[in-house]
Amino acid sequence: MKYNPEHQYRCTIIRGKSQTDMEDLLPLYANMVHKYCPCTEDVFRVSCYRILSKAFFSTEAYDELSDSNQKTIQNHLTEIAGTLLGLYYPIREGNTVYIYESDSCRYLVENNDYPTFFKNLCLNFQFPNGAKWMQYIQEDIDANIHIKPFCYVVDLLYHAQNQTDKRLLTKQEVGYYVLNNSDVLQGKIPTSVVYERIMSDRKNNVKREKLSGSHDWQHIKEQFNLLELANIIETDATYIWLNKEETEAISLFIRKKNDFRFDAYSYSLSKKEEKERYLYDWKASYGLFNPELINLKTTFGSNIVVVGRNEQKANGGATKSTVDLGDEGEALVFRLEQERVRNYKERLVNKVLLLGKTKGLGYDISSIEADENPKRPEFARYIEVKATKRTTEPNFENTAWSDTLNLTTKEWIAAEQYGEYYNIYRVYFTKTKTYVVRIQNPFKKAEEGMIEVFPTIYQMNFGADVIEKRYVGE
Repeated sequence: MKYNPEHQYRCTIIRGKSQTDMEDLLPLYANMVHKYCPCTEDVFRVSCYRILSKAFFSTEAYDELSDSNQKTIQNHLTEIAGTLLGLYYPIREGNTVYIYESDSCRYLVENNDYPTFFKNLCLNFQFPNGAKWMQYIQEDIDANIHIKPFCYVVDLLYHAQNQTDKRLLTKQEVGYYVLNNSDVLQGKIPTSVVYERIMSDRKNNVKREKLSGSHDWQHIKEQFNLLELANIIETDATYIWLNKEETEAISLFIRKKNDFRFDAYSYSLSKKEEKERYLYDWKASYGLFNPELINLKTTFGSNIVVVGRNEQKANGGATKSTVDLGDEGEALVFRLEQERVRNYKERLVNKVLLLGKTKGLGYDISSIEADENPKRPEFARYIEVKATKRTTEPNFENTAWSDTLNLTTKEWIAAEQYGEYYNIYRVYFTKTKTYVVRIQNPFKKAEEGMIEVFPTIYQMNFGADVIEKRYVGE
């Protein structure tokens, strides 16, 4: 097939929020889905509308909101959390639709690794998909669109950066020659052909139409945004290039560029029931998790910021997920506590103990109050560390910002037992800085209504009298 850059075609994508907002709101979305699923569609909507209304408009009374505010809440739940992020999917059983948590949502809640979540999203994303009105889906099918755009862009950038002159491509070039070009979007043009045409046009000073404005540019910008959240690319005002620290992920993206989980061309969209099946199947496949991502390394070079009444800064090296994320967080806080106690009194530093591998304690680190409690400096401080990894820095000034973490029964009992001496240190590993946030006496804060705590696991104890059937294997 001959490649013509002027064959332009818009393949749109749901518009999300800014990068920081996307990551600030991600735990709210994910834990909301995790809390209520599985459930009926009606229960899901009512429950989630209540949480989102409280987060954004300080009221649980969704029905009392204005039409525009209700539309905002609906957009957060259906367009962003569901369609763009793929955190949940529907299944029809008879006349009832049930909502289920996706594999990718479950991974996010359990591992708190945002870049890996976005890597998975980018790997699963394709055109055609089920993220549009049906008429636009049909247009993509009629136009023979068939591509995994994120994988293709990664492959193109890899090809460009492995040339002898290592040319960088501009955002405009990738947008015009790739993400807005019907020939490429049909999946029939090798990345080498696109690269050679871009270089040829540069050399011959060929001026192509410039993409600008939200109509032409927004769907392209959104795809760059998601690749940045996945930590796969880096950009400036003009250029786009691959993150050299993500070689394993880049290789995976290139290998997966022709691996389509969802076959958009196997449905007869003239039939109503087939349209619903198409949309439901897409959402289910989009939320699947790629197991190849589990052992990939994400490297962040960070300065440490301890957030409190007086923000403190400390030197930190690069953090690499070669071990469990929780172990990374514990090691960091252990080092910070040693430094804090050593600065108070050198002889007391041996009272800082890393105990994360000791089961049943309900905390990871035993330290002392030191300089932060002049009246009781040698009283014990019990620290539970909860770490997460994200690309952007959290915006604590955002009124809608919230976070969620999971505690075991032992940890919550310890929080009640040790009271003001029990602390949760929340660690945010980001691309530019590592933030450490301290929450003191969470049990009291829960009693005062400052934080919400609810059980997510139910223990069932039963005796022989309730057993209806018993099977004995050979």
